[in-house]
Amino acid sequence: MLERNCFRCHGKDGSKEGGVDYVLDVKKLIDKRKVVPGAADKSRLYLRVVNGDMPCDGEQPRPTKEEIALLKVWIDGGDPSAAPPVQEVKEEKRSFIGLKDSLTAMLAHQQRTERDARHYQRYFTLTNLYNNPAVSGKDLRLYEAALAKLLNSLSWKRAIVVPQPVDEKRTVFVVDVRKLDWDRHNLWLEVLKAYPYGLTHREYPDDDETRKAAEDLYELAGTELPAVRIDWFIATAARPPLYHTLLQLPKDAKELEHRLGVDVRQDILNDEATRAGFTKSGISVHNRMVERHESRFGAYWKSYDFKSDDGTANLNLFPLGPKFEGNPFNDQAFEHAGGEIIFNLPNGLQGYLLINNKDERIDEGPTEIVRDKTETSGSVAVVTGISCMSCHQHGMLKDFKDGVRLGARSKGEARDKVRKLYSEPGTMTKLLEEDEARFLNGLDRATGLFLKVGPDAKKDIQEFPEVIGPLARLYRNKEVGAAEAAYELGYKDADALKAVIESNGELVRLGIKALSQDGTLKRDFWESDKGLTSVFQEAARILRRGTPERER
Repeated sequence: MLERNCFRCHGKDGSKEGGVDYVLDVKKLIDKRKVVPGAADKSRLYLRVVNGDMPCDGEQPRPTKEEIALLKVWIDGGDPSAAPPVQEVKEEKRSFIGLKDSLTAMLAHQQRTERDARHYQRYFTLTNLYNNPAVSGKDLRLYEAALAKLLNSLSWKRAIVVPQPVDEKRTVFVVDVRKLDWDRHNLWLEVLKAYPYGLTHREYPDDDETRKAAEDLYELAGTELPAVRIDWFIATAARPPLYHTLLQLPKDAKELEHRLGVDVRQDILNDEATRAGFTKSGISVHNRMVERHESRFGAYWKSYDFKSDDGTANLNLFPLGPKFEGNPFNDQAFEHAGGEIIFNLPNGLQGYLLINNKDERIDEGPTEIVRDKTETSGSVAVVTGISCMSCHQHGMLKDFKDGVRLGARSKGEARDKVRKLYSEPGTMTKLLEEDEARFLNGLDRATGLFLKVGPDAKKDIQEFPEVIGPLARLYRNKEVGAAEAAYELGYKDADALKAVIESNGELVRLGIKALSQDGTLKRDFWESDKGLTSVFQEAARILRRGTPERER
């Protein structure tokens, strides 16, 4: 219950709101007096949950009455160790996966793939994480699930695509990009243009087998770079510019609406839009109005967000916006500052677009209008894709209540129009439940295979935390130490990398000496590419771990 409801903000590598980042550490909860054993009514953790203070911003699911009761029983029991012990699965020690192993696995897959399909097979690797003993087997499954969710969130195909492992250790996954609609416009090339870890191995030193496997793979796959790392892809493809590119999102909301068969203005005129306006939202600084339209693949949601709560930004005074030619109520139309669009993809998952008040696409929302308190994007900025996926983990949020239908100060025909657009609570609830069910069905088909494993096999998909946001945040926020750098460069351990850095002046001049002294590097520095290659690629070249390759 604590993991599902609290861990994202108060767990390892969460936003650590209020300085609390140990919600699953019972000893710390007691030492810091967040939990008083035997006294739930004196425990700050319980009191904040039962009073509705936590979760604080509507972005996490609310604990059920049963869960809150369970929390009280657990604390009142007095001795957390008396609770039934969690059956821990003892993980086997993982053997090191080398470059030759990965290349051979991809080559074998190419060889058993029909000739005409080979150039569409693209690979995503977990090797650097698998080789790192600090990454658990459960964590690896989360990366697999996040990859599956993200790929299907970037697809215009109706069928769910499940990445398939091509090796026994599940370190390399394959996807036929035609099944994602990526063969159009050669979108894999766009991925490679952003990829700072590209290396080729035609000149791999002192290993003829590795060189031969690499050459054969490149020839069959039709590219020098048939694979990218999963951790990088999750953190990068879930946000602009790659998110916009891969999902082929237009620069204008009206073009997207045309593609989805939505006519916002006509729906408003015909009373076919369903609205709710409210003053409290998880991300909006001021009041907000959401509006639902039927679309070609399910639902099309559009929010109207404001820079203030006064004047034409007051929904109770000006409920019948936006202004447009043919709107008979322009004198009672609100003036908004921007918005968020959420729409169903053909597979049931959701796509996202942030816009300004002219319906033009933007990369992130202005912080004076919307803010993400969990800082999923790396700051409070709400960024298209990543922030939205993390927030809408079960689809549309349902914890809002319309205050305009009965609160607007309109009279006559304007009042009648308000009551036609701003729906009764039951109507909105039914639509939200339908949209949630559609999304969860797609999410389950995409990620259930990876998440519902072992003791989690019978869990409902809603019981799992959102996977993309935390992993993307971890990747961007966690600095690169000697261990991470070693596994990313293909070394078996950090000591081997440290030793070679100390003795190599070219590596020191590259700026990575800190790694040999137990220091760390910023991820942005490790990936930076002021020239044609990144710092990582230059390090790999100097260390003879591969030849830098970057599409331009």
